[in-house]
Amino acid sequence: MGMERSNQMPVFSISAELNCSPSSLRAFVGRPLNLPRISDPDMKLEILRAPEFVTVGEEIEFRIMAYGFKQRATHIYTAADDMLIEERQLEGPLRQWKHRQEFQSTASGLTLLTDIIEFEPPGGMLGFMMTENRITESLDEGFTTRYDLMKELIHKGVIQ
Repeated sequence: MGMERSNQMPVFSISAELNCSPSSLRAFVGRPLNLPRISDPDMKLEILRAPEFVTVGEEIEFRIMAYGFKQRATHIYTAADDMLIEERQLEGPLRQWKHRQEFQSTASGLTLLTDIIEFEPPGGMLGFMMTENRITESLDEGFTTRYDLMKELIHKGVIQ
């Protein structure tokens, strides 16, 4: 996990090596309806509206439980190819949110998945609860859980 800043926005980065092909993992993650299967159950992710496949210009609308509140957000996919998915928040609780997923083959035949998130915490009263540090801690926990759930699906043969 790493933290840095880009244009004054915090940047969170985390990676995992997974025992599957990049194309299989990309295909699984590229179906938005699979996202609840790899999300922390405590988040209670509900997909309200999404395309069947991640496509540039398509939007995903969802609800999650965070900080004791149901949060609704809409993101737009801004990049999508065989080795990349990128989205940014159109509406939601944060001032800004950009998520980039990179899929790479390793020399040992594994897939290196890297998630990079740039965000700007909310203002107002919500900003007192959703501080940069709390968001970073939440991201670390959430992606650790996501990678563990992916490993279980790989072990079961769902992702090859």
